[in-house]
Amino acid sequence: MKPGKNMLAVILCVIAAFICVAAFGIGDDVKGVRDMRYGIDIRGGVEAVFEPQDLDRSATEKELDTAREVIEMRLDALNITDREVTVDKEGGYIIVRFPWKSDEKNFNPEDAIAELGEMAQLSFRDADGNVMIEGSDVKSASPEKQTSGVKKEYVVSLTFDKEGAKKFEKVTGDMIGQKLGIYMDDQQISNPVVESRISGGQAVINGMSGYDEAKALSDKINSGALPFSLETTSFSTISPILGNNALHIMIWAGLLAFVLVCLFMVAYYKLPGVVACLTLVLQMTLQLLAISVPQYTLTLPGIAGIILSLGMAVDANIIISERISEELQRGRSVHLAVKNGYKSGFTSVLDGNVTTAIVAVILMIFGSGSMLSFGYTLLIGMIVNVVIGVTVSRMLQLSLTMLHRWNDKKWFRAKKVLCKRNFYQKKGICLIVSGTIFVLGIVGIGMNGVSLDTQFTGGVVMNYTVDSAVNNKDVESRVADITGREVTVQETKSHVNNSESLEITLAGHGGITPDMQKKITVSLEKLAGDDSIQLSKTYAVEPYIGAKALKNAGIAIALSFLFIVLYVWIRFSALSGLPAGVTALIALLHDVLVVFFVFVLFKIPLNDAFVAVVLTIIGYSINDTIVVYDRIRENRRETMGIDVAELTDISVTQVLARSVNTSVTTGICVLTILAASIIFQIDSIRDFSLPMFFGLISGCYSSVCIASILWAMWERRKDGKR
Repeated sequence: MKPGKNMLAVILCVIAAFICVAAFGIGDDVKGVRDMRYGIDIRGGVEAVFEPQDLDRSATEKELDTAREVIEMRLDALNITDREVTVDKEGGYIIVRFPWKSDEKNFNPEDAIAELGEMAQLSFRDADGNVMIEGSDVKSASPEKQTSGVKKEYVVSLTFDKEGAKKFEKVTGDMIGQKLGIYMDDQQISNPVVESRISGGQAVINGMSGYDEAKALSDKINSGALPFSLETTSFSTISPILGNNALHIMIWAGLLAFVLVCLFMVAYYKLPGVVACLTLVLQMTLQLLAISVPQYTLTLPGIAGIILSLGMAVDANIIISERISEELQRGRSVHLAVKNGYKSGFTSVLDGNVTTAIVAVILMIFGSGSMLSFGYTLLIGMIVNVVIGVTVSRMLQLSLTMLHRWNDKKWFRAKKVLCKRNFYQKKGICLIVSGTIFVLGIVGIGMNGVSLDTQFTGGVVMNYTVDSAVNNKDVESRVADITGREVTVQETKSHVNNSESLEITLAGHGGITPDMQKKITVSLEKLAGDDSIQLSKTYAVEPYIGAKALKNAGIAIALSFLFIVLYVWIRFSALSGLPAGVTALIALLHDVLVVFFVFVLFKIPLNDAFVAVVLTIIGYSINDTIVVYDRIRENRRETMGIDVAELTDISVTQVLARSVNTSVTTGICVLTILAASIIFQIDSIRDFSLPMFFGLISGCYSSVCIASILWAMWERRKDGKR
């Protein structure tokens, strides 16, 4: 279909249709945004305590960590990315917290816990019931489709660990022609016949009636890779940390931010701004559906991924709008200016989104929980931005310019002749600015130290039974004053004895002395009344962002940096490749440190919000830097022999409006959310949006004043200049 009235009508109808689907859903299979699954902090959830069953000894630290990893893998498979899985190694049990389902109406924790599946132990047994292989020897199981000639069947593919592979080879060699039963505790779930000795740690279970049976069996095998059976000894409901009105407040703040961004785009870019707003509506609708339909848990890092996606979607429209204005300045007709603007701007958009998508894919491979949530929302945003956003925007713009009324330069921003700014010559000022930031950050570390949240450090949990309501903020303030530690307070309700309690978590590696417990209890008794609050139990918990998750996060970020450098090296070979990649990396490290310093200076504990902000700024900053590099590459081709310093100044001057406007639009979103969090005292959102705002400013600054200048200095030094 060619651009024109018909295409315009079709696009508007498609946008309206997706908005309706997002608002109302389609039956039970396609859930709309109103049926989204929100995190614990927004909607509350369930807490369950799991203890080893029929174990005649204490569970070892390694066994408890293995059990935690299995539970976390199961939660990931269920798209439950907002959860807390902690281990009390002294007590020998595991505490699991996860949010309610989106369609939960009865709020019964027993029913909710059933979503996690069986907590039985897997074993492989001979006909006499002797255990030949244990579930902990199985690395993974998955359903697969096998084709042999014309015959097709579904099987379960098994992968054993190194020790399990040796055991399995021996057992299958000894039991050829015999049945090897697969059990969950004492219940047989499959009884395949061993056909041959199997080596290499790979095996299949055939005889499945179809995909559903193969999937069900593989899920049971994966869930049974526990070192021992687990039973639920207690369960309770937990209140949302942010309060019941937080979701509504943030929705209205988000809508206000969107309206402000649209007003800015329309006021500044005119018709291209209107097109950008229509395209943004479609993009955000598709991204929200990509979260609500598979019931991905929307977490704080997930919201960060949406904000970054929105920022990059706006950025794509700003890049193209600026290019259209440049084409009009050169005397092109409106229709030709639009075509050329999209053609010349697409390279920057593609490179920026690809580098950010690389970060997202790496996070999804290595990440778990909140990092997986961030990676998923970010990847969806990048795909929608390139495949849908640019394409639909182009078709809309061309269709409008085919109409006589809109085929007029007055509906487009007139670009003024730019005066070259001497960025390179003022590199000393940039050095002073960055140096001052680093000095302030180092002084802040010396004065305030680095505070870590319970997610990283573990801590102590004090559980108080309460007879009457108390203000959580007052409790948090009193306990923090007494202990000098980060404090989190949540309300819980036990469905075993129907009692209500306050769960107070103190961050830090240290325990708590009896005297400190007494001081806290006395203070809370004065707050609530002598008889209405009593200490019921105190226990220590391990960090629920465990050592393995932290290690994977570090690997993911390191690989992201590596692949970004490699991608920039290859794509910008015209800029000598390696210098462009290395200087882009230096700019990224600068921005990460700025975010870190903001957390330190404002005394915000490092938690998953820190990880989310850092990853967001990495994506935002590299996108900004690539736009600058793209213009330098283009100008270098057109002006061969020009001095590198002058080339840099001209290129940065040309893209400065785009960099500033992108920061303004994304900054509007973050500032609106920050203002709402301060006014309504939503601390976790404030602790997320405040560093994000400073990170956005740093991302714009580092692309213009660090990456480009360092690249020019590198190139001039190669040429023997200074």
